[in-house]
Amino acid sequence: MAVSTAHVLPLPPGPRNLPIIGETIQWVRDPLHFAQERYERYGAVWRTHLLGRPCAVLLGPEANKFILGSHIHLFSSRTGWGKPITSLIGGGLSLIDGAEHRRHRRMIQPALHGAMLQRYFAVMLTRTAEHTATWIGQQPLKLFEAFKQLSFDIAARLMLGAQSDAEAEQFRRLFHVFTSGLFAPPAWKVPGTPYGKAWRAGQQLRQTLQLIIDRRRVTDVQVQDDILGLLLQARDADNQGFTDEELIDELLVLLWAGHDTVTSLLTWTLYELLCNAHVYRHAVAEQMHVVGAGRLELAHLKRLPLLDCILREAERLHPPAPGGFRGVVTPFEYGGYRIPAGWTVMYSSVFTHHMSTLWHDPPRFDPDRFAPHRDEGRKPFTLIGFGGGPRVCVGFAFAQMQMRIIVSHLLRNFRFELLPGQSFKPVPVPTKMPKDGLLVHVQEQSAA
Repeated sequence: MAVSTAHVLPLPPGPRNLPIIGETIQWVRDPLHFAQERYERYGAVWRTHLLGRPCAVLLGPEANKFILGSHIHLFSSRTGWGKPITSLIGGGLSLIDGAEHRRHRRMIQPALHGAMLQRYFAVMLTRTAEHTATWIGQQPLKLFEAFKQLSFDIAARLMLGAQSDAEAEQFRRLFHVFTSGLFAPPAWKVPGTPYGKAWRAGQQLRQTLQLIIDRRRVTDVQVQDDILGLLLQARDADNQGFTDEELIDELLVLLWAGHDTVTSLLTWTLYELLCNAHVYRHAVAEQMHVVGAGRLELAHLKRLPLLDCILREAERLHPPAPGGFRGVVTPFEYGGYRIPAGWTVMYSSVFTHHMSTLWHDPPRFDPDRFAPHRDEGRKPFTLIGFGGGPRVCVGFAFAQMQMRIIVSHLLRNFRFELLPGQSFKPVPVPTKMPKDGLLVHVQEQSAA
């Protein structure tokens, strides 16, 4: 795996691809089958053509470690993303590299970890109770959309502070249009196209965020009850804070990543519980034993090992993104092949999460595989639904607490029934979801 090549090695094997489009359609249709079929044909290193560029695919935990950890300096996260995302979001944490990324991450991290999470607990719990109280009247309920509204509300309120209901709804609608264009090439500002709509929505969002920042800078900058308040006071080693432009870029990235990932994982967690009644029963029993009929407290979340295993298994079977791309900035060799600068590399979460050498009976939903008496999932870079290495999701702890609060509340207060005649086929890109959004009938637990 030497980085420099003293002799010329061959390029990785792979098919001859169509120009520009390559194998993008096949990958989008089924990222897991795409990786597994080519692994059988070419091995753990092969080349393809995705999203308009030549791409080297490196499979398995060691490859994940190489890309996400030990050799991160060879790659650019920014150039791994498509033009629509980089042009719409700008320079948020997921889209910057090197020293700039390290600076931003150090300034953002305190707002999403440690003692600050305790301050967010009450808001997450209150918003969960308020949203889910309206679900009984929505029959049938599309859980993906319900979770999307709930998770965005939590993210927006904790990141930006309290807003009126009308302001919050307008912001949510604009953000939906904005994110719908993030994976919609070409990046042309043509009216009526997904990207054109996203561009205009993005300009309105930026204006709204600028007004919110302006108000904070002249009024309550000392308030630290939300993430924006903390970011306004964050300083780097040179005692410099974020510029307004940097703040807006970071808020857009945090809002996007902070609710899309949670929405996807919550949806698939409920799907798997409803398809595995014995696990569902044990999960409810754990909740009633630890929490009971009283109010959920922060300390309870550390005493729910089955819930922890369920969420890990949902992440394994249903990672929100099938993998990740990085731009190659320095040519290197890996596995006996040379990878040129200017290519992209892809690691595959879905492939790693289904490797029979790492997991027993990989397709089966089995939360017990993460229990202490089992040894699955302990090897580094085997469970990478939130990434790994120095660039692991900065909001991982924030997302984990939010999902535990929501699932705990649902298990103790509601019963769900999957409705017939719907498709559960995964739509994997950009964020994995069941094709029909997971339609359910909801009852209150007491009525059930």
